[in-house]
Amino acid sequence: MEIEEIIEKIRKFAIEKKLTVYLVGGYLRDKFLRRKSKDVDIVMEFDALKFAKEFSEKYGFPEPVFYGRFGTAMVEVDGIKIEFATCRKESYPEDSRKPEVFPATIYEDLKRRDFTINAIAKNLITGEIIDPFDGKKDLKRKIIRTPIDPDKTFYDDPLRILRGIRFAARFKFKIEERTKEGMKKNVFRLKIVSIERISEEIMKMLEATQPSIAFYLLEEIGALQLILPEVSALKDKDNLIDIKPEERQWKELFTHTMKTLDNISKHTKNVYLRLAALLHDIGKPKTLRIEKGKVSFHGHEFVGERMADSICKRLKIGEKETEFIKKMIRYHLRPHLLAKENPTDRGIRRFIKEVGKDMKSLFILARADLTSQNPQRVREALERLDNLEKRIKEVNKRDKISSFKLAIDGFDIMEILDLKPGKIVGQVKKYLENMVLEGNLPNKKRKLKKFLKENKEEILQKAYEMVSYT
Repeated sequence: MEIEEIIEKIRKFAIEKKLTVYLVGGYLRDKFLRRKSKDVDIVMEFDALKFAKEFSEKYGFPEPVFYGRFGTAMVEVDGIKIEFATCRKESYPEDSRKPEVFPATIYEDLKRRDFTINAIAKNLITGEIIDPFDGKKDLKRKIIRTPIDPDKTFYDDPLRILRGIRFAARFKFKIEERTKEGMKKNVFRLKIVSIERISEEIMKMLEATQPSIAFYLLEEIGALQLILPEVSALKDKDNLIDIKPEERQWKELFTHTMKTLDNISKHTKNVYLRLAALLHDIGKPKTLRIEKGKVSFHGHEFVGERMADSICKRLKIGEKETEFIKKMIRYHLRPHLLAKENPTDRGIRRFIKEVGKDMKSLFILARADLTSQNPQRVREALERLDNLEKRIKEVNKRDKISSFKLAIDGFDIMEILDLKPGKIVGQVKKYLENMVLEGNLPNKKRKLKKFLKENKEEILQKAYEMVSYT
């Protein structure tokens, strides 16, 4: 069922019930912006729960999910979410985003909303547009502005700070200066927002066509230091205070990261790959070294990988997605290094095995990471990456590395080396795979077992070293 069909059914049902209902929120805003929307918000000055229940029964839709405290009900039809809400006004306690709710008129309901562009209503019976705060004008002017005093708006519900920045990035709107000042003044209130809601907003910011808009704004108002201090540290000059200007021979890290993020967003909608781009250099401030006027960040990819693990845990990112992000950060330099080295087929086989199915994503990140102001340098680097990727495909097609499987498994390794399940077993298996792929061992079960028995101490020592390093 199309979204317009559902709205028309709501309109007809309201006429039948002799009630006035209003279309509000994102659907109406996006309609004015000529954008598609999959959510519908309906408000009314009477019992929305009863209306939703009777509406669903009339048309045989799924039973609503009720949120009695807020006077709202949710009905989902063919992936379209319809929220029915009783008009309300709110009063917020000092230490919580959860308001006390009171019945209200449509005008009072619009007044409590976060931004003027979301404080527009359409009377579905008469077609009248109710726009007491000039939201339509702000849509035309491309302005993010609060309907009431921004200080109150953001103090009451600080999540609106992140929502405003997300809207600015999504629509490429400017945040009105008074509204931005209100964000700055109340940014400390973000401490009362749950990490789940913060994480949700960050991921939505990453969906924008130019996500850097959001992260520049977060840094400007002081929010980035609170929600992603590891990214904010890329702009932190405290650890560079003793460096002479002539020694600063590297790209400004924060600016480079923003360019990388925007570059990658032109080629993928995968928000986890975009998040990897945002975090790919976070290990640099901790690994900064200057010797004889030369700057280095040795090992920043490994430091960054460990930091990303902590960030993903903090943001409640799934385990599978976290491992993907960590892998991208760990290997983000490798395509460039291999492209310059002209590696042997043996080296390429090992690289294919290490990266596996995420090779395409890694090359998208590697290309995005090229932010030099020298066009010739970028062209040459892209050409090297193209040639390397072509060779990888040729070697993989010929040797079928992607489908490679070691002739022995973890149980064989545990039995021969007297090990319990854990990371050591994985490192031993990886070591054997590399030996086979490099042509130093045949992929034969009997030969591999014999090699393990004869080199037990040496193999275990290497495995323990790798585990302690990672």
